Amino acid sequence: MLRRILLALLVLALAAALLGGLARLWGFALPAALIAHHGLLMGGILLPTLISLERAVALSTRWSWTVPWLGLACALCLLADTGPTEVLLLGLGGGLLVQHLALARRRPGLDARVSLLAVSLLLVSDARWVVSHNAPECAPGWASFLILLIGAERIELSFLGNARAPGLHWLLLGLGLSALAGYPQGQGLGWLSLAVWLARHDLARRNAFRAGLAAYSGRAVLSGYFWLALSGGQLALTGLPYAGGLAFDRITHGVFVGFVLSMILAHGPIVLPAVARCGMRFSRTFYIPLVLLHLSLALRWLGWTALGAAGNLAALAIFGPLLLRQTRSGKNPWLADRPA
Repeated sequence: MLRRILLALLVLALAAALLGGLARLWGFALPAALIAHHGLLMGGILLPTLISLERAVALSTRWSWTVPWLGLACALCLLADTGPTEVLLLGLGGGLLVQHLALARRRPGLDARVSLLAVSLLLVSDARWVVSHNAPECAPGWASFLILLIGAERIELSFLGNARAPGLHWLLLGLGLSALAGYPQGQGLGWLSLAVWLARHDLARRNAFRAGLAAYSGRAVLSGYFWLALSGGQLALTGLPYAGGLAFDRITHGVFVGFVLSMILAHGPIVLPAVARCGMRFSRTFYIPLVLLHLSLALRWLGWTALGAAGNLAALAIFGPLLLRQTRSGKNPWLADRPA
């Protein structure tokens, strides 16, 4: 019961943070903290908290559940503009690192090492925010954390061991060093290279031609790699204009929306049954929010930023209730497609 309450609270906090980003573009009234801290809430707090929740499920230990609660407390302190926000932020990053160290001891391998590198980058980026309180400068580091962590999961899911990962170690080393040094062009080149490498080796290439949830998940993953490559290519060529503007929006939301949210839509029907201890019945209607997400993101890249952002939020607003509607106790999430 507690895990479901925690999951529900995190979903509400994510919805509020997304509305804050939309309010920044459309100019409607919301609490100032939601608008001002949209980037930190999404990239630095709530998405890492959701990841720590999934890791707590995987570890099945009492201490690991304190990490997502720390993340939720951090978000609440930030929005209330009171309390030890900086301490809680570093506690979230440190707790996530401890979770991954425990997971690496249970199952060492390439994916475990990449995950540890990713969480280390999160801690560095969080420390930079604590020192500077400048979210745009920390955005590439938070993005690299998510890219590496998702990349590690795809390496694990696609059974890509060391023998089947030519050149990947050097690629990851370059991306990690660029992120630690705060070098945007180097990170962009790393994003692009990793997207190309994963698109070539990921099991999603095979699954995309199957049926049911496997095909849906594979297509969502490959579309995420497309946006990651596009954002990485632009970042490598132009760097990141921290003052904002269309180029900043393209690069950051190409990663956080095009890549990260594509992966959430791809894995949501698989992860939710594990976290909430429920089943899942797949339906072709899952393609509606996926297509809407990418079409609206294309609008953002073409310059219709506010309209595209509304479409991004609408895609998630459709996906959430659809995901809940399709939950069925005792069902296998890897069933073939059935009518909605």
